Amino acid sequence: MKQALLALETNRVRRNYAGGLSLDRWEGRCTPADGPQPEDWLASTTPAINRGMPELPGEGLGRTLDDTGQTHFLANLFLEHGEYYLGREHLDRLGAQLGFLAKFLDSSMRLHTQAHPTRTFSQSRLNSPHGKLECYVILGIRPGHAGNLRLGFQHAPTRAEWREIIATQDIARMDACFEPIPVEVGQVWWVPGGLVHALGAGLLLLEVMEPSDWVVRCEFEREGIIVPPEARYMGRDLDFCLDVFNYEELSVAEVTARCRVAPEVLAESATHIETRCLAHARTRCFEVRHLLVRATHTWPAASHGRLLVVAKGRGHIRAGGREHPLQPGARFFLAAAAEARLTPGAEPLECLVCQACG
Repeated sequence: MKQALLALETNRVRRNYAGGLSLDRWEGRCTPADGPQPEDWLASTTPAINRGMPELPGEGLGRTLDDTGQTHFLANLFLEHGEYYLGREHLDRLGAQLGFLAKFLDSSMRLHTQAHPTRTFSQSRLNSPHGKLECYVILGIRPGHAGNLRLGFQHAPTRAEWREIIATQDIARMDACFEPIPVEVGQVWWVPGGLVHALGAGLLLLEVMEPSDWVVRCEFEREGIIVPPEARYMGRDLDFCLDVFNYEELSVAEVTARCRVAPEVLAESATHIETRCLAHARTRCFEVRHLLVRATHTWPAASHGRLLVVAKGRGHIRAGGREHPLQPGARFFLAAAAEARLTPGAEPLECLVCQACG
Protein backbone atom coordinates (compact mmCIF):
# COMPACT_ATOMS: atom_id res chain seq x y z
CA MET A 1 0.00 0.00 0.00
CA LYS A 2 1.35 3.40 -1.02
CA GLN A 3 -0.43 6.43 0.40
CA ALA A 4 1.06 9.92 0.72
CA LEU A 5 -0.64 10.60 4.05
CA LEU A 6 -1.18 7.83 6.60
CA ALA A 7 -3.71 8.48 9.36
CA LEU A 8 -2.35 6.61 12.38
CA GLU A 9 -4.45 4.48 14.69
CA THR A 10 -4.31 5.00 18.44
CA ASN A 11 -1.60 2.78 19.91
CA ARG A 12 -1.88 2.64 23.68
CA VAL A 13 0.89 0.86 25.55
CA ARG A 14 1.06 -0.57 29.07
CA ARG A 15 3.58 0.90 31.49
CA ASN A 16 4.46 0.61 35.18
CA TYR A 17 2.64 3.82 36.12
CA ALA A 18 -0.89 5.21 35.83
CA GLY A 19 -2.29 7.91 33.57
CA GLY A 20 -3.98 8.39 30.23
CA LEU A 21 -7.04 10.50 31.18
CA SER A 22 -6.16 13.20 28.65
CA LEU A 23 -5.49 10.57 25.98
CA ASP A 24 -8.91 9.01 26.65
CA ARG A 25 -10.50 12.42 26.16
CA TRP A 26 -8.68 12.93 22.86
CA GLU A 27 -9.99 9.55 21.72
CA GLY A 28 -13.56 10.47 22.71
CA ARG A 29 -14.00 7.59 25.15
CA CYS A 30 -17.34 7.58 26.99
CA THR A 31 -15.79 7.29 30.46
CA PRO A 32 -12.27 8.72 30.30
CA ALA A 33 -10.08 7.67 33.21
CA ASP A 34 -6.51 7.09 34.27
CA GLY A 35 -5.30 3.53 33.92
CA PRO A 36 -2.37 1.25 33.04
CA GLN A 37 -1.98 2.50 29.43
CA PRO A 38 -0.71 6.07 29.91
CA GLU A 39 1.23 6.25 26.62
CA ASP A 40 0.30 6.33 22.93
CA TRP A 41 3.19 5.40 20.62
CA LEU A 42 3.23 7.26 17.32
CA ALA A 43 4.18 5.63 13.99
CA SER A 44 6.39 3.29 16.01
CA THR A 45 8.58 0.60 14.49
CA THR A 46 9.88 -0.20 18.00
CA PRO A 47 8.12 -2.98 19.96
CA ALA A 48 7.29 -2.31 23.60
CA ILE A 49 9.24 -4.30 26.19
CA ASN A 50 7.09 -5.07 29.23
CA ARG A 51 9.04 -7.63 31.22
CA GLY A 52 6.95 -9.30 33.92
CA MET A 53 3.64 -8.62 32.11
CA PRO A 54 1.68 -10.98 29.85
CA GLU A 55 2.95 -10.67 26.28
CA LEU A 56 0.78 -8.78 23.80
CA PRO A 57 1.90 -9.50 20.21
CA GLY A 58 2.64 -6.29 18.33
CA GLU A 59 2.39 -4.04 21.40
CA GLY A 60 3.93 -0.67 20.64
CA LEU A 61 4.02 -1.08 16.84
CA GLY A 62 2.26 1.67 14.87
CA ARG A 63 -0.69 0.85 12.62
CA THR A 64 -2.84 2.43 9.93
CA LEU A 65 -5.98 1.36 8.05
CA ASP A 66 -6.47 1.09 4.31
CA ASP A 67 -9.69 1.96 2.47
CA THR A 68 -11.16 -1.48 3.19
CA GLY A 69 -10.53 -1.21 6.93
CA GLN A 70 -7.63 -3.65 6.90
CA THR A 71 -4.85 -2.96 9.42
CA HIS A 72 -1.27 -2.43 8.25
CA PHE A 73 1.78 -2.16 10.51
CA LEU A 74 3.97 0.77 9.54
CA ALA A 75 7.01 -1.46 10.04
CA ASN A 76 5.73 -3.66 7.20
CA LEU A 77 4.90 -0.70 4.95
CA PHE A 78 8.40 0.67 5.45
CA LEU A 79 9.89 -2.72 4.55
CA GLU A 80 7.77 -3.00 1.41
CA HIS A 81 7.96 0.62 0.25
CA GLY A 82 10.87 2.12 2.18
CA GLU A 83 12.01 4.62 -0.42
CA TYR A 84 8.47 5.91 -0.96
CA TYR A 85 7.75 6.47 2.74
CA LEU A 86 11.17 7.21 4.23
CA GLY A 87 13.28 8.49 1.34
CA ARG A 88 16.42 7.08 -0.26
CA GLU A 89 18.92 8.77 2.06
CA HIS A 90 17.05 7.61 5.18
CA LEU A 91 16.83 4.07 3.83
CA ASP A 92 20.54 3.94 3.04
CA ARG A 93 21.51 5.36 6.44
CA LEU A 94 19.02 3.75 8.83
CA GLY A 95 17.26 0.99 6.95
CA ALA A 96 13.50 0.43 6.92
CA GLN A 97 12.84 1.70 10.45
CA LEU A 98 11.53 5.05 11.61
CA GLY A 99 14.80 5.94 13.34
CA PHE A 100 13.23 7.33 16.53
CA LEU A 101 10.39 6.61 18.94
CA ALA A 102 7.72 9.24 19.65
CA LYS A 103 4.90 9.03 22.19
CA PHE A 104 2.12 10.98 23.79
CA LEU A 105 2.55 10.53 27.56
CA ASP A 106 -0.01 11.50 30.21
CA SER A 107 0.94 10.92 33.85
CA SER A 108 -1.43 10.92 36.82
CA MET A 109 1.44 10.16 39.22
CA ARG A 110 5.14 10.81 39.47
CA LEU A 111 6.96 8.14 37.53
CA HIS A 112 9.47 5.79 39.15
CA THR A 113 12.97 7.30 39.31
CA GLN A 114 14.96 5.83 36.43
CA ALA A 115 17.78 6.24 33.93
CA HIS A 116 18.53 5.11 30.39
CA PRO A 117 21.87 4.09 28.86
CA THR A 118 23.84 6.27 26.49
CA ARG A 119 24.38 5.11 22.92
CA THR A 120 28.02 4.36 23.75
CA PHE A 121 27.01 2.18 26.71
CA SER A 122 24.38 0.36 24.66
CA GLN A 123 26.79 -0.37 21.85
CA SER A 124 29.61 -1.56 24.09
CA ARG A 125 27.67 -3.31 26.87
CA LEU A 126 24.20 -4.19 25.55
CA ASN A 127 24.99 -5.14 21.95
CA SER A 128 22.41 -2.57 20.86
CA PRO A 129 22.83 0.30 18.38
CA HIS A 130 20.70 2.70 20.41
CA GLY A 131 20.71 4.22 23.86
CA LYS A 132 17.74 6.26 25.01
CA LEU A 133 18.30 10.00 24.83
CA GLU A 134 14.91 11.68 25.34
CA CYS A 135 13.15 14.95 24.53
CA TYR A 136 10.04 16.34 26.27
CA VAL A 137 7.68 18.88 24.71
CA ILE A 138 5.32 19.94 27.52
CA LEU A 139 1.75 20.07 26.17
CA GLY A 140 -0.27 20.40 29.36
CA ILE A 141 -0.25 20.40 33.16
CA ARG A 142 -3.29 19.16 35.06
CA PRO A 143 -5.08 21.61 37.37
CA GLY A 144 -3.83 21.34 40.92
CA HIS A 145 -0.42 19.99 39.90
CA ALA A 146 2.80 21.96 40.23
CA GLY A 147 4.32 20.79 36.97
CA ASN A 148 7.83 19.52 37.67
CA LEU A 149 10.25 16.68 37.13
CA ARG A 150 13.35 15.10 38.59
CA LEU A 151 16.40 15.58 36.43
CA GLY A 152 19.96 14.80 37.47
CA PHE A 153 21.29 14.65 41.03
CA GLN A 154 21.05 17.94 42.92
CA HIS A 155 22.67 16.22 45.92
CA ALA A 156 24.75 13.51 44.30
CA PRO A 157 25.46 10.21 46.06
CA THR A 158 28.59 8.20 45.42
CA ARG A 159 28.25 5.06 43.34
CA ALA A 160 28.40 2.96 46.50
CA GLU A 161 25.79 5.11 48.24
CA TRP A 162 23.48 4.94 45.22
CA ARG A 163 23.86 1.16 45.16
CA GLU A 164 22.86 0.93 48.82
CA ILE A 165 19.91 3.30 48.31
CA ILE A 166 18.53 1.21 45.44
CA ALA A 167 19.28 -2.19 46.99
CA THR A 168 17.58 -1.29 50.28
CA GLN A 169 14.88 0.86 48.66
CA ASP A 170 15.66 3.68 51.09
CA ILE A 171 13.18 6.08 49.50
CA ALA A 172 13.82 8.89 51.99
CA ARG A 173 17.53 8.92 51.05
CA MET A 174 16.63 8.63 47.38
CA ASP A 175 14.24 11.59 47.58
CA ALA A 176 16.95 13.64 49.31
CA CYS A 177 19.11 13.38 46.17
CA PHE A 178 16.69 15.54 44.18
CA GLU A 179 15.02 18.93 44.05
CA PRO A 180 11.96 19.52 41.84
CA ILE A 181 12.69 21.08 38.44
CA PRO A 182 9.74 23.32 37.43
CA VAL A 183 8.39 23.04 33.88
CA GLU A 184 5.83 25.05 31.90
CA VAL A 185 3.57 24.35 28.94
CA GLY A 186 5.41 24.96 25.68
CA GLN A 187 8.88 24.26 27.06
CA VAL A 188 11.23 21.74 25.46
CA TRP A 189 13.64 19.65 27.54
CA TRP A 190 16.17 17.04 26.54
CA VAL A 191 17.48 14.25 28.75
CA PRO A 192 20.80 12.69 27.67
CA GLY A 193 21.46 9.05 28.45
CA GLY A 194 22.77 8.37 31.95
CA LEU A 195 20.95 11.30 33.57
CA VAL A 196 18.65 10.05 36.33
CA HIS A 197 15.12 11.44 36.02
CA ALA A 198 11.41 11.06 36.72
CA LEU A 199 8.48 12.89 35.16
CA GLY A 200 6.19 14.51 37.69
CA ALA A 201 2.47 13.96 38.18
CA GLY A 202 -0.07 15.66 35.94
CA LEU A 203 2.09 16.17 32.85
CA LEU A 204 0.92 15.73 29.26
CA LEU A 205 3.76 15.74 26.76
CA LEU A 206 5.17 14.60 23.47
CA GLU A 207 8.20 12.46 24.23
CA VAL A 208 10.68 11.71 21.45
CA MET A 209 13.68 9.45 21.92
CA GLU A 210 16.13 7.03 20.44
CA PRO A 211 14.24 3.93 19.25
CA SER A 212 14.80 1.64 22.23
CA ASP A 213 13.01 0.68 25.43
CA TRP A 214 16.09 0.32 27.68
CA VAL A 215 15.45 1.50 31.25
CA VAL A 216 16.98 1.05 34.71
CA ARG A 217 14.39 1.59 37.43
CA CYS A 218 15.56 2.76 40.84
CA GLU A 219 12.21 2.70 42.65
CA PHE A 220 10.36 -0.59 42.70
CA GLU A 221 7.00 0.65 44.03
CA ARG A 222 5.02 3.86 43.52
CA GLU A 223 1.42 4.37 44.69
CA GLY A 224 0.87 0.63 44.90
CA ILE A 225 2.27 -0.08 41.42
CA ILE A 226 5.16 -2.55 41.68
CA VAL A 227 7.80 -2.83 38.97
CA PRO A 228 8.33 -6.57 38.38
CA PRO A 229 11.86 -7.80 39.14
CA GLU A 230 12.36 -8.64 35.45
CA ALA A 231 11.71 -4.98 34.52
CA ARG A 232 14.17 -3.32 36.90
CA TYR A 233 17.65 -3.92 35.50
CA MET A 234 17.30 -4.47 31.73
CA GLY A 235 17.59 -8.22 32.27
CA ARG A 236 20.96 -7.77 34.05
CA ASP A 237 21.77 -7.03 37.71
CA LEU A 238 22.19 -3.93 39.84
CA ASP A 239 25.98 -3.82 39.68
CA PHE A 240 25.88 -3.89 35.88
CA CYS A 241 23.30 -1.09 35.83
CA LEU A 242 25.19 1.19 38.22
CA ASP A 243 27.52 1.98 35.32
CA VAL A 244 24.60 3.56 33.44
CA PHE A 245 24.28 6.54 35.82
CA ASN A 246 25.89 9.96 35.55
CA TYR A 247 26.82 10.82 39.15
CA GLU A 248 27.58 14.49 38.45
CA GLU A 249 25.97 16.94 40.87
CA LEU A 250 23.84 19.58 39.11
CA SER A 251 21.94 22.41 40.77
CA VAL A 252 18.44 23.28 39.56
CA ALA A 253 19.91 26.23 37.67
CA GLU A 254 22.69 24.12 36.13
CA VAL A 255 20.43 21.31 34.94
CA THR A 256 17.93 23.84 33.58
CA ALA A 257 20.66 25.61 31.63
CA ARG A 258 21.91 22.29 30.26
CA CYS A 259 18.62 20.56 29.46
CA ARG A 260 16.03 23.22 28.65
CA VAL A 261 16.20 23.99 24.93
CA ALA A 262 15.62 27.42 23.37
CA PRO A 263 13.55 27.15 20.15
CA GLU A 264 14.95 28.55 16.89
CA VAL A 265 12.70 30.11 14.23
CA LEU A 266 13.47 28.58 10.82
CA ALA A 267 10.85 30.21 8.60
CA GLU A 268 7.99 32.69 8.93
CA SER A 269 5.33 33.94 6.54
CA ALA A 270 1.83 35.35 6.64
CA THR A 271 0.51 31.80 6.90
CA HIS A 272 2.93 30.03 9.25
CA ILE A 273 5.89 29.97 11.62
CA GLU A 274 8.20 26.94 11.64
CA THR A 275 10.43 26.56 14.69
CA ARG A 276 13.14 24.02 15.50
CA CYS A 277 12.56 22.69 19.02
CA LEU A 278 15.48 20.26 19.19
CA ALA A 279 18.11 19.92 16.48
CA HIS A 280 19.36 16.69 14.95
CA ALA A 281 22.88 18.01 15.57
CA ARG A 282 22.24 17.62 19.31
CA THR A 283 20.49 14.24 19.30
CA ARG A 284 22.28 12.60 16.30
CA CYS A 285 19.04 10.66 15.91
CA PHE A 286 15.99 12.87 15.38
CA GLU A 287 14.77 16.46 15.10
CA VAL A 288 11.59 18.03 16.53
CA ARG A 289 9.91 21.09 15.04
CA HIS A 290 6.86 23.22 15.87
CA LEU A 291 4.58 24.36 13.07
CA LEU A 292 2.13 27.21 13.76
CA VAL A 293 -0.41 27.58 10.94
CA ARG A 294 -2.31 30.88 10.87
CA ALA A 295 -3.95 30.50 7.45
CA THR A 296 -4.00 27.85 4.72
CA HIS A 297 -0.39 26.81 4.27
CA THR A 298 1.25 24.47 1.79
CA TRP A 299 3.84 22.43 3.63
CA PRO A 300 6.49 21.73 1.00
CA ALA A 301 7.76 18.27 0.13
CA ALA A 302 10.95 16.97 1.74
CA SER A 303 13.39 14.17 0.98
CA HIS A 304 12.34 12.25 4.10
CA GLY A 305 9.20 11.05 5.86
CA ARG A 306 7.69 13.14 8.64
CA LEU A 307 5.50 12.42 11.66
CA LEU A 308 2.99 15.20 12.31
CA VAL A 309 0.89 15.45 15.49
CA VAL A 310 -1.61 18.12 16.49
CA ALA A 311 -0.96 19.84 19.82
CA LYS A 312 -3.63 22.55 19.68
CA GLY A 313 -6.39 23.81 17.41
CA ARG A 314 -8.58 22.32 14.71
CA GLY A 315 -8.65 22.31 10.95
CA HIS A 316 -7.88 19.86 8.17
CA ILE A 317 -4.96 18.47 6.18
CA ARG A 318 -4.90 17.44 2.53
CA ALA A 319 -2.23 15.35 0.77
CA GLY A 320 -2.22 12.86 -2.07
CA GLY A 321 -5.84 13.62 -2.88
CA ARG A 322 -7.02 12.76 0.64
CA GLU A 323 -8.33 15.11 3.30
CA HIS A 324 -8.52 14.48 7.04
CA PRO A 325 -9.83 16.54 9.97
CA LEU A 326 -7.33 17.83 12.53
CA GLN A 327 -7.89 18.10 16.27
CA PRO A 328 -5.66 17.78 19.35
CA GLY A 329 -4.10 14.32 19.46
CA ALA A 330 -4.48 13.64 15.72
CA ARG A 331 -1.41 12.05 14.18
CA PHE A 332 -0.24 11.37 10.63
CA PHE A 333 2.78 10.13 8.73
CA LEU A 334 3.59 12.08 5.56
CA ALA A 335 5.55 10.11 2.98
CA ALA A 336 8.86 11.39 1.62
CA ALA A 337 8.53 13.82 -1.30
CA ALA A 338 4.83 14.45 -0.50
CA GLU A 339 3.56 17.94 0.20
CA ALA A 340 0.53 18.73 2.34
CA ARG A 341 -1.89 21.61 2.69
CA LEU A 342 -2.90 22.55 6.22
CA THR A 343 -5.92 24.76 6.91
CA PRO A 344 -6.72 25.95 10.43
CA GLY A 345 -10.17 26.55 11.84
CA ALA A 346 -11.14 29.65 13.79
CA GLU A 347 -7.90 29.59 15.79
CA PRO A 348 -4.30 28.95 14.70
CA LEU A 349 -3.26 25.32 14.36
CA GLU A 350 -0.24 24.11 16.34
CA CYS A 351 1.51 20.95 15.18
CA LEU A 352 4.69 19.14 16.15
CA VAL A 353 6.84 17.47 13.53
CA CYS A 354 9.33 14.66 14.19
CA GLN A 355 11.85 13.46 11.63
CA ALA A 356 15.02 11.39 11.55
CA CYS A 357 17.18 14.08 9.94
CA GLY A 358 17.89 17.81 10.25
